[in-house]
Amino acid sequence: MRATLPAPTDVSSPVAQSEVVFTTPAHHAEKRGVKTYRILARLLLGALAVQLFFAGLGVFSVTSFLPHAILGTIIVLASFALPIVAWRGHLGSAILRRSWLLVGLMLVQGLLIDAGRILPVISALHPVNAMLLVLVTYGLTRRAI
Repeated sequence: MRATLPAPTDVSSPVAQSEVVFTTPAHHAEKRGVKTYRILARLLLGALAVQLFFAGLGVFSVTSFLPHAILGTIIVLASFALPIVAWRGHLGSAILRRSWLLVGLMLVQGLLIDAGRILPVISALHPVNAMLLVLVTYGLTRRAI
Protein backbone atom coordinates (compact mmCIF):
# COMPACT_ATOMS: atom_id res chain seq x y z
CA MET A 1 0.00 0.00 0.00
CA ARG A 2 1.56 3.28 -1.10
CA ALA A 3 0.45 6.72 -0.03
CA THR A 4 1.52 9.76 -2.00
CA LEU A 5 1.48 13.29 -0.73
CA PRO A 6 2.56 16.45 -2.50
CA ALA A 7 5.99 17.63 -1.40
CA PRO A 8 6.14 20.97 0.38
CA THR A 9 7.44 23.59 -2.00
CA ASP A 10 8.67 27.08 -1.51
CA VAL A 11 6.06 29.54 -2.77
CA SER A 12 8.73 31.61 -4.50
CA SER A 13 10.21 28.56 -6.23
CA PRO A 14 9.30 28.11 -9.92
CA VAL A 15 9.98 24.38 -9.62
CA ALA A 16 6.92 22.22 -10.26
CA GLN A 17 5.50 20.23 -7.40
CA SER A 18 6.87 16.72 -6.96
CA GLU A 19 5.48 13.82 -4.99
CA VAL A 20 6.88 12.23 -1.87
CA VAL A 21 6.13 8.51 -1.59
CA PHE A 22 5.54 7.03 1.85
CA THR A 23 5.61 3.27 2.09
CA THR A 24 4.03 1.09 4.72
CA PRO A 25 5.58 -1.89 6.50
CA ALA A 26 3.29 -4.16 4.45
CA HIS A 27 4.80 -2.73 1.27
CA HIS A 28 8.31 -3.52 2.53
CA ALA A 29 7.19 -7.06 3.41
CA GLU A 30 5.87 -7.53 -0.14
CA LYS A 31 9.16 -6.36 -1.61
CA ARG A 32 11.06 -8.75 0.67
CA GLY A 33 8.67 -11.52 -0.32
CA VAL A 34 9.28 -10.95 -4.03
CA LYS A 35 13.04 -10.89 -3.54
CA THR A 36 13.02 -14.01 -1.35
CA TYR A 37 10.72 -15.81 -3.76
CA ARG A 38 12.89 -14.98 -6.76
CA ILE A 39 16.05 -16.15 -4.97
CA LEU A 40 14.40 -19.43 -3.93
CA ALA A 41 13.05 -20.06 -7.42
CA ARG A 42 16.47 -19.41 -8.95
CA LEU A 43 18.14 -21.71 -6.43
CA LEU A 44 15.64 -24.43 -7.29
CA LEU A 45 16.28 -23.91 -11.00
CA GLY A 46 20.03 -24.22 -10.42
CA ALA A 47 19.51 -27.32 -8.29
CA LEU A 48 17.44 -28.85 -11.10
CA ALA A 49 20.33 -28.25 -13.50
CA VAL A 50 22.72 -30.00 -11.10
CA GLN A 51 20.13 -32.77 -10.72
CA LEU A 52 20.16 -33.33 -14.50
CA PHE A 53 23.95 -33.48 -14.38
CA PHE A 54 23.80 -36.11 -11.62
CA ALA A 55 21.30 -38.10 -13.69
CA GLY A 56 23.72 -38.01 -16.62
CA LEU A 57 26.52 -39.26 -14.38
CA GLY A 58 24.32 -42.17 -13.34
CA VAL A 59 23.15 -42.97 -16.87
CA PHE A 60 26.69 -43.12 -18.22
CA SER A 61 27.94 -45.13 -15.21
CA VAL A 62 30.39 -42.48 -14.02
CA THR A 63 28.87 -42.85 -10.57
CA SER A 64 25.77 -44.35 -9.01
CA PHE A 65 22.38 -42.67 -8.92
CA LEU A 66 22.85 -41.94 -5.20
CA PRO A 67 23.75 -38.23 -5.67
CA HIS A 68 20.71 -37.87 -7.97
CA ALA A 69 18.45 -39.50 -5.38
CA ILE A 70 19.79 -37.43 -2.46
CA LEU A 71 19.59 -34.09 -4.27
CA GLY A 72 16.14 -35.01 -5.59
CA THR A 73 14.84 -35.44 -2.06
CA ILE A 74 16.32 -32.09 -1.02
CA ILE A 75 14.79 -30.35 -4.05
CA VAL A 76 11.33 -31.79 -3.36
CA LEU A 77 11.47 -30.64 0.26
CA ALA A 78 12.81 -27.20 -0.72
CA SER A 79 10.01 -26.72 -3.25
CA PHE A 80 7.51 -26.47 -0.38
CA ALA A 81 9.12 -23.13 0.55
CA LEU A 82 7.89 -21.42 -2.63
CA PRO A 83 4.14 -21.50 -1.97
CA ILE A 84 4.76 -20.53 1.65
CA VAL A 85 6.81 -17.49 0.63
CA ALA A 86 4.26 -16.62 -2.09
CA TRP A 87 1.44 -16.76 0.45
CA ARG A 88 3.26 -14.83 3.19
CA GLY A 89 4.61 -12.27 0.71
CA HIS A 90 1.17 -11.64 -0.81
CA LEU A 91 2.52 -12.30 -4.31
CA GLY A 92 -0.85 -13.00 -5.89
CA SER A 93 -2.99 -16.01 -6.56
CA ALA A 94 -1.43 -16.81 -9.95
CA ILE A 95 2.06 -17.20 -8.47
CA LEU A 96 0.65 -19.11 -5.51
CA ARG A 97 -1.16 -21.57 -7.82
CA ARG A 98 1.93 -22.08 -9.97
CA SER A 99 4.02 -22.63 -6.85
CA TRP A 100 1.63 -25.38 -5.75
CA LEU A 101 1.74 -26.77 -9.29
CA LEU A 102 5.51 -27.07 -8.94
CA VAL A 103 5.14 -28.88 -5.62
CA GLY A 104 2.63 -31.26 -7.22
CA LEU A 105 4.98 -31.97 -10.13
CA MET A 106 7.79 -32.62 -7.65
CA LEU A 107 5.66 -35.17 -5.82
CA VAL A 108 4.67 -36.82 -9.12
CA GLN A 109 8.36 -37.03 -10.01
CA GLY A 110 9.03 -39.22 -7.00
CA LEU A 111 5.89 -41.28 -7.58
CA LEU A 112 6.96 -42.02 -11.16
CA ILE A 113 10.05 -43.78 -9.84
CA ASP A 114 8.01 -45.82 -7.35
CA ALA A 115 5.34 -46.67 -9.94
CA GLY A 116 8.13 -47.65 -12.35
CA ARG A 117 9.10 -50.46 -10.01
CA ILE A 118 5.68 -51.98 -10.63
CA LEU A 119 5.34 -51.12 -14.32
CA PRO A 120 8.78 -50.15 -15.74
CA VAL A 121 7.40 -48.25 -18.73
CA ILE A 122 6.02 -45.59 -16.35
CA SER A 123 9.60 -44.67 -15.40
CA ALA A 124 10.00 -43.29 -18.92
CA LEU A 125 7.79 -40.38 -17.83
CA HIS A 126 10.37 -39.38 -15.18
CA PRO A 127 12.56 -37.34 -17.62
CA VAL A 128 9.46 -35.90 -19.31
CA ASN A 129 8.21 -34.64 -15.94
CA ALA A 130 11.72 -33.31 -15.25
CA MET A 131 11.40 -31.12 -18.34
CA LEU A 132 8.08 -29.83 -17.03
CA LEU A 133 9.72 -29.10 -13.67
CA VAL A 134 12.42 -27.01 -15.34
CA LEU A 135 9.86 -25.20 -17.48
CA VAL A 136 7.56 -24.34 -14.56
CA THR A 137 10.47 -23.34 -12.31
CA TYR A 138 11.92 -21.11 -15.02
CA GLY A 139 8.50 -19.52 -15.44
CA LEU A 140 8.36 -18.81 -11.73
CA THR A 141 11.77 -17.12 -11.79
CA ARG A 142 10.55 -14.84 -14.57
CA ARG A 143 7.04 -14.26 -13.18
CA ALA A 144 7.79 -13.05 -9.65
CA ILE A 145 8.32 -9.39 -10.40
